[in-house]
Amino acid sequence: MSPDAIRAFFDGYAEAFTAQDAAAICDHYLFPVQILSEETGYVFRDRAEMLADMTGFVAFYDKVDFKAARIDKFNFQPLSPTFGQVHIDWELINKAGGHIVGFHTTYTLRLDGKGVAGRGPAIIGILAHSEDSAWRERGVRIDW
Repeated sequence: MSPDAIRAFFDGYAEAFTAQDAAAICDHYLFPVQILSEETGYVFRDRAEMLADMTGFVAFYDKVDFKAARIDKFNFQPLSPTFGQVHIDWELINKAGGHIVGFHTTYTLRLDGKGVAGRGPAIIGILAHSEDSAWRERGVRIDW
């Protein structure tokens, strides 16, 4: 899968994140999926389980005056025809257009077309390297 196709996939993910569209966010995952951060971890066995958990996620971003998610740095690393990793530096923007927080995340992808609806890439794992500490440095308690 080409780096341009992977970038387009993550541009769509950023659009879903910006819209706070839980269903569209979940469209980017293949289940089960594991999400790990500095302080916690989750395993979602299926789409319904992840959607049910998204209520707190969306409420948190509303509370911090979130408007948009922007990809600052993007690096695709193919691992095999089946798997790859993407390293992204995110910047979150507030409703006034200012910086809220920035953080680095690594995504593990399935690339062989067994993603959502049997097409394209799909996220199968996330390692949020610095999101928890970025929020903590701003004095914001994560409560999703």
